[in-house]
Amino acid sequence: MAYEPVGHNIKGPRVSVEDALSIQYDAGSYSNSLDDSRDHDGEDGVKDNKDTSHEKRVQKWPSRSQKVATITPLKVLIMVFDVVLASTPIMFLALAFVAVRLNGKEVSDYGHKLEQTLLLSPTIFPLIFAALMGRFFRHLELWLAQRGTSLGRLEQLIGCQSVFSALERQICLRSWSMVGLASVLIWLLSPVGGQSALRLLNQEVREIHFASQIRYMSPMTIMDSMMSGASYAELGRNTYTPITLAAILSSTRYQSTPMDLWGNVKLPLYRTIENSTPDEWKLVPNSTAANITYASLIGIPVVGPPSVGFTSFNIEARQWDLKCLSNEGPKDKPADFTDDFSWQLQIHNETQPPCRNNATDCPTPWCYGYPCPIRSESVAQDREDKFSIANCELSFDKYEAGVRCNGTACAVYKMRKLGLLDEDYPIGYDIVIRRFTSTLLGVMPSLDFYKTETPRYHKGSTTMEKWIGDPSNFIGLGFVNVELYKLPPQAFGERLTILYNTFWQSTYGTRALGGSLPASVMETAWLNTTQTTDSVSSVKFVATDADVLQKTKPIYKTNWKWLTALLVCSIVLLAAAYTGLVLKYITLVPDIIGYASSLTLLNPYFPTPTGGTTLSGLERTALLRDYPVRIGDVCPDEAVGAIAFARSDMGNVGRLDRKRWYI
Repeated sequence: MAYEPVGHNIKGPRVSVEDALSIQYDAGSYSNSLDDSRDHDGEDGVKDNKDTSHEKRVQKWPSRSQKVATITPLKVLIMVFDVVLASTPIMFLALAFVAVRLNGKEVSDYGHKLEQTLLLSPTIFPLIFAALMGRFFRHLELWLAQRGTSLGRLEQLIGCQSVFSALERQICLRSWSMVGLASVLIWLLSPVGGQSALRLLNQEVREIHFASQIRYMSPMTIMDSMMSGASYAELGRNTYTPITLAAILSSTRYQSTPMDLWGNVKLPLYRTIENSTPDEWKLVPNSTAANITYASLIGIPVVGPPSVGFTSFNIEARQWDLKCLSNEGPKDKPADFTDDFSWQLQIHNETQPPCRNNATDCPTPWCYGYPCPIRSESVAQDREDKFSIANCELSFDKYEAGVRCNGTACAVYKMRKLGLLDEDYPIGYDIVIRRFTSTLLGVMPSLDFYKTETPRYHKGSTTMEKWIGDPSNFIGLGFVNVELYKLPPQAFGERLTILYNTFWQSTYGTRALGGSLPASVMETAWLNTTQTTDSVSSVKFVATDADVLQKTKPIYKTNWKWLTALLVCSIVLLAAAYTGLVLKYITLVPDIIGYASSLTLLNPYFPTPTGGTTLSGLERTALLRDYPVRIGDVCPDEAVGAIAFARSDMGNVGRLDRKRWYI
């Protein structure tokens, strides 16, 4: 055939090689020979490649003929290594099966170690996948090359060493075959397998819902109040006095908490939340916030909430509320109450003249309905004519409160007002409670000044008065007369309401206030404080339905979707690894595809010693690694050049030129 210069205006000699030109390989030489019409020993003959100027001795070059795929001790060791390497995907299958076994079991040290192992999977799986899948495609292409295949398919398989190279072969060859698409999809399994192992096992806490019962102190316990009469109030003074003072003295810490110091549930002051929503139920904005005003420093005893989990239930209770219309400053007249006390609370009737100086003919004031007019008089200075007067209205209402507990820590989160009277609390009972009011108002101001002969102007204010003046700074003030008239009527009314309810709640059901209620209360509904069963010595607890939500201990949860992905990726990888292993040892051809040294095989421009065709690409490279090579023009003296891979130390390889034409 003939090669002519490319282009229309190229001038130069016509390079012609006869069609009979052939390349032959003989013992140690590559030679170009024409037909028999030309003499091999003539001047036109190609120079023998064994010319000493170009020949180098190659150490360990196989000079004798050999068989292919021979078994040697080294190859046996390599075979063992290949089997171990091909079996590594079994590790991921084992991890998957262990994750299945842990599904639904409680968290343990064994599971924690497995989780730590799975954290390494995004790194380990892609490395193993690349090693095994790359070997599979390499051995597959060699096997197909041995059997015979197309050059295009062989090139596609050569490029299947990563997802990008596989995709690149598809684009550059302009051949979208099923083999190429399958190789791309297979390589996409690498990141999927790593991520699926990482997401294989999670921890979860399951929720268990069930109905239960809670008991709380009956609202009707108020009928057993020690304020039922003056004599009973005197007998109970050593009971309610320490309870009230303990609640007041601990208020700096527990005033804004949803539970009192004994663990009883406190109810917010309803009027502070009644405008929170137009609905019937008024929501407490944040039941654990410090800005919630509670109606009392003493809460309602509750028994039965589980120590673990979340419990919701409703309770009912009746509470007092005082709204003050005025709080006036010092008067230029003496106080109209006895000299024994610095503070007086009484039902105030505008139609009756005031009872002065403890007159014996003063009628007992009664509360005939709600709101009941109440007057507070408090000494403001150590002078007889300096005192504060506040006019307030006392009301009594029934409320229902929604309570939520986290374990035994409970808080009211909503409230609504109910009708005061019901079948358990008829009008007759309310009349009795209103009669209790007179006794309560008389006893409350004298709680810590009982039967002292010192004149009121030299006693200073009571603990309650000091608390009303400043709830955050009242302990240890000593002798001082608090100027309560400086408080706004609203603030005075709120603080007086808190103390009034606190003192009221300390006069009934006192044995139930201290917490640590026995479990028998849940069964009997009674807290028996004596051997008798009378209502005075026993406290009744009523039942209410409760919704309980408990969380189980953390357990392992297998992600079945990611488990399936891991199994698919691992099985595909394991199948490819074993298939590649089998193909490697049934294929006879040496592994020469894809190596730079393979370009020297039977290359007339790269003379090598005789033999070496059984060498693999890496073996050939190891033997020829010191030879200088170049891809260049092997016909530098001709008008049209030719590009080939050649030895650069032979002097017949020129550099490429952009302006030169090549065949």
